[in-house]
Amino acid sequence: MNVKQILLLTCLSALFFSANTIAKPQRVVSLNLCADQLLMALLEPEQLVGITQLASDPGASYLYETAAQFHQHNDRIEEVMALKPDLVVAGAFTAQPTNQLLEELGYKVITLGLPVTIDGIIQQITFLGDELGQQQRAKKLIKTLQDELAELAQGRKNVPPLRAVVYYANGYSAGKQTIVDEILKQAGLANIAAELNLDYIAPLSLESLLKSHPDILLLGELGDNTDSLAHQILRHDALDRYAALKEVRKIMIPDRYWSCAGPSSIAAASYLQQKVFH
Repeated sequence: MNVKQILLLTCLSALFFSANTIAKPQRVVSLNLCADQLLMALLEPEQLVGITQLASDPGASYLYETAAQFHQHNDRIEEVMALKPDLVVAGAFTAQPTNQLLEELGYKVITLGLPVTIDGIIQQITFLGDELGQQQRAKKLIKTLQDELAELAQGRKNVPPLRAVVYYANGYSAGKQTIVDEILKQAGLANIAAELNLDYIAPLSLESLLKSHPDILLLGELGDNTDSLAHQILRHDALDRYAALKEVRKIMIPDRYWSCAGPSSIAAASYLQQKVFH
């Protein structure tokens, strides 16, 4: 290779690096709690210039403590615009009018779906890493999750086959094609709602739940603000009597573990595995 060719390659490399540096988003705003979770793991506060207020809610957000490092907006279009984002990350099923308006005003908007498998979570992190120009951080996060999954696989060895049912307010459960089903599998538990061929988040009568003879009851979290009629079924005497007679364990897992598909999903599986098998 002669001197001219070396110089040409050097110039082309410099141009490529410059183009990628310019294209890399410098001011990212999130419009969705689940986007908040991933973006906080991939960006510094000076790049992630706005997250939702839900991100700091310990009832909903797995990274509620981390959220204190980031500016939180109020979801109003004028505040989002004032943050001067060069990339907006939204949820595929939320805030559609806002997403469309921002796109019409010339902002780049990408939307994140709701993965229901670990593979889907990894694909989403890879996609987001590419969009943010944070491929190395994305790879590091994926490696951490894969290490945690390996620990979960070890924890599933030589454990008794237990069947669990998740029960939410208003008598709903999580069946097939949900991240909750994947979390239960990773923890080493069989999902009764999936056995009953329920898809997505679907109603499950108290009678059907009790007839299924669960080994573990995973109840939606009850707190000071959960005295509504919707939550009364989680306090039903039948659940308490069944649990006492059959020596069935009742576990309340914090809602922040279920709210999004991402690192919190692996944490949820680990939380369950520790509660059930240790």
